[in-house]
Amino acid sequence: MFATLGVLPYDASLRARLRRRFSPPAVGCSRVTLPNFFSFYHLQAPLQSDGTLPWDRIAETAGTLKTRLLLPAGINPPPDAPVRAYTPAMLPLRLLCNSAFHALQRLGLDPLSESLCLVDPQGVLADTVERFLPLTAQLRVVTDDFAAYEKAAARLRLKYGVSLQLAPDIKKASSSTILLLDDAADAPLSYEGLIFTNHPCARPNAQTLTPKSVALPPEYAALCPPGIDPLTFAAAACELCAADELETLWTDCVPQRLTAAAATPADRCCPDWQT
Repeated sequence: MFATLGVLPYDASLRARLRRRFSPPAVGCSRVTLPNFFSFYHLQAPLQSDGTLPWDRIAETAGTLKTRLLLPAGINPPPDAPVRAYTPAMLPLRLLCNSAFHALQRLGLDPLSESLCLVDPQGVLADTVERFLPLTAQLRVVTDDFAAYEKAAARLRLKYGVSLQLAPDIKKASSSTILLLDDAADAPLSYEGLIFTNHPCARPNAQTLTPKSVALPPEYAALCPPGIDPLTFAAAACELCAADELETLWTDCVPQRLTAAAATPADRCCPDWQT
């Protein structure tokens, strides 16, 4: 279970000011049921006269969910606030993996010429890694969770007779032609291949693609409160409320430089690369 936060504007009317003298405005709370019948709570907190939020009252209303709080864009609690913003643990990397898979299928590279490296420290992609086998001649994984991937490696040997290379050091990715990782800043500085990432950064010798903003299924989009990031909402629903169907979300990947003059094969895996 998790909670989301909405912000109500400050009411400067005379009636509201008189009411606040005797009773501070309460933080509203309503229960919302997800399509899978799990629930989350939506809190509504009023801005105070100094433009801040009543974080103590928000924490009191949220209860045990005060560390699983989804905040609107631009709202950040102070360091000493008794609440913590929710940080997705798994779904962003799954979305990246799903999106990269569809992009590579569209790109149509020669599998015999490609080697792919997944950077997955927590082992969240171990159950889906085999989907990349038809797209690459060599599959590597950089991970801290060897136990999860050793099971996957055994499954691939038994089912396909192929070897899955495991390594704890991202330096092993340097020789791969395709690199999939959450943060491009972790890629080797000398890397010259194709990077799929959620967080791009300057890599002059590499081609970098990132997923577009994800579109939630209509039944979930209707429940996502205004101002809440859709991916964070989907992650909370998936990771904290067992909405497993959201694990298959994907979106188009977009090159960092999207111009016809500088178009590369990576650009062409995006349907609208010429726009």
